[in-house]
Amino acid sequence: MKAILEFNLPEEEEQFNVASKGMDWALIVWELDQTLRNKLKYGAPTHHVHLLEELRDTLNNLVEDKGLQYPS
Repeated sequence: MKAILEFNLPEEEEQFNVASKGMDWALIVWELDQTLRNKLKYGAPTHHVHLLEELRDTLNNLVEDKGLQYPS
């Protein structure tokens, strides 16, 4: 199966950039998740743990709600 996306440039340049940079966005979100995970696992100050857990949960809920998954 093949999928082809077509854009009328320059009118649809913003939509083209969004589509062509999707993996970059996915990697940034994954990296943020891993940063939060590492902070929690390896020594976030006790008073920050709840906030970091909440942020990580929110991030992962947003990803899941959009039907997305992290790149493997």
